[in-house]
Amino acid sequence: MPIRLRALVILALLVAGCVKKDNPNYCPGLNTDNNCAEGDAGAQPCADNSQCSAPAAICDPQMHACVQCTPTQTSACMKATPICGMDEHCRGCASHAECPASNACLPDGSCADAGDVAYVSAVPAGTDNPMCTMTMPCTMIMKALATNRPYLKLRGTIDEPVMISNRSVTVLADPGTVLTSTSPGNILTVDKASNVKIYDLEISGASGNGAGVSLPSGSNQTVTLSHVTIRRNNGMGGAVLAQGGTINIDRSKIFDNTSGGISVSMAQFNIEDNFITGNGDVATTVYGGVYFNQTNAGTRILSFNTISANKAVTGNPSGVSCNSLIQDLTASNNIIYGNTATGTSIQVGGNHCLWTYSDIGPDAVAGNVSLDPSFVPGDFHLQSNSPLINQADLNATLGIDIDGDARPQGGRRDIGADEYVPAK
Repeated sequence: MPIRLRALVILALLVAGCVKKDNPNYCPGLNTDNNCAEGDAGAQPCADNSQCSAPAAICDPQMHACVQCTPTQTSACMKATPICGMDEHCRGCASHAECPASNACLPDGSCADAGDVAYVSAVPAGTDNPMCTMTMPCTMIMKALATNRPYLKLRGTIDEPVMISNRSVTVLADPGTVLTSTSPGNILTVDKASNVKIYDLEISGASGNGAGVSLPSGSNQTVTLSHVTIRRNNGMGGAVLAQGGTINIDRSKIFDNTSGGISVSMAQFNIEDNFITGNGDVATTVYGGVYFNQTNAGTRILSFNTISANKAVTGNPSGVSCNSLIQDLTASNNIIYGNTATGTSIQVGGNHCLWTYSDIGPDAVAGNVSLDPSFVPGDFHLQSNSPLINQADLNATLGIDIDGDARPQGGRRDIGADEYVPAK
């Protein structure tokens, strides 16, 4: 190599070394110039955290780009978005396990403070104590309620009739958690000025004159049941007996309750995105899926439900019964199909119930259809050939279905609780 060329090569290498050592914008591999200042695909370039600012206040040392968080730098993820996702963006928690300090992921995606939670555990077994802490859980829900903490966290199968009176509380449950009672009567009763929200719990086993969930008359309570399972309640009250206050039910499965599914009398209601199936009995019950009586004021929503395979005695509506209504109730985007009785099957009946964009079998009226929904065999999800796909009201705004899948998947939403998701 000529002496002049060798000198130029050495000089270039020295300059490169100086650039790497002294240039704060040196980012190897970021671009052809190894220069942070030139950026990368829309991300703010950086060499360290000092060059980043909120909401992307962390410098990814590998990508040399400002991000919200990295697996080793999660401090920016707080409050409602405490988890650093794979995309290095902060997000809400999706499971209780993502909140190790409290083992309690709240519905808004934030992690509860352990000091705000009363814990009840059957597996592993808790102890009979008044503290109900994460390290020393109770065995009884009533003991946990006595702590006056805003959240209850339940685990295992808990055999206990529960009364919640004049309380505001949110009940969280680990997967597979069941509230039951071997004593006749209601399993859960909520009255007076209570505001109770329940997530992910199964309520099962009511007997005698009881119901799975009871809202007595003469109170102004509000009960929200979200992503719950209510089944095999054989008491006279059925799965849900709302005689006052307000009942909200969403993304839930209510099935195999021999005295009926949901009975609402003199109460407000918001019932959306549910499977209400296989309830009632052809020999004994006057309604199968849903029964409305004297519900004439306030919030009244029955929308995007799948109400099927329910049963009632001859002459009574086995799907939805509207009894003694004075004010019209308009229900939309429901599947009310395949409900049966000992004699002629009546899907919907009563007065002042108006139906739109719904599949109501042989009882369909103008604005509705009478079509086989094409359920998945042994299930109530829609198959790809369902005629109800993309047939819901164009003006509907419901954003998710019973499984949490986004609505719509196509040009418009699907009728019923399930939004069909095409295979990827």
